[in-house]
Amino acid sequence: MNKNIVTRVIFLILIIINCIVIFIFSSQNGEKSSNVSGSFVKQIIEILPGTENLSKSEKEQLTENLQFVVRKGAHFSIYALLGVFTMGFMNTFNISARRKILFAFIFGLLYAITDEIHQLFSSGRTAKIMDVGIDSLGVIFGILIISLIIYLINRKNSKPKRIITN
Repeated sequence: MNKNIVTRVIFLILIIINCIVIFIFSSQNGEKSSNVSGSFVKQIIEILPGTENLSKSEKEQLTENLQFVVRKGAHFSIYALLGVFTMGFMNTFNISARRKILFAFIFGLLYAITDEIHQLFSSGRTAKIMDVGIDSLGVIFGILIISLIIYLINRKNSKPKRIITN
């Protein structure tokens, strides 16, 4: 089988898995979603140096403050992965770099929008334009990572080899 086809199929599978994971997280009701991120933050606080002497109320306040950052960081990260996988998929096609980037971005943006709409049907969840923005920034970041890697690989491969003579 052609190496390009295998790469395309692998990236397509990764895109599908990533979208399923996003869908599952969006399907969680508000309480469960909050508990998942809250327990993650609590575990982080317990292992961070300097937090062992905090009172219970100080730890709860810190958890509440960090939970927002963790939740938005999770949005950004999972969509950055979607950007990486989609751009990797697009790079298996012989089209201009501009079209590859545009398609990868539009796909990520549309998935972010549908994800927020999906959350409207999950108990205790809402759709937020800010989340679409964060998700889109994640997609752009993922696209930039892959684009930079490809640029560096192409640059390395196009350098002429120097022959050292004595």
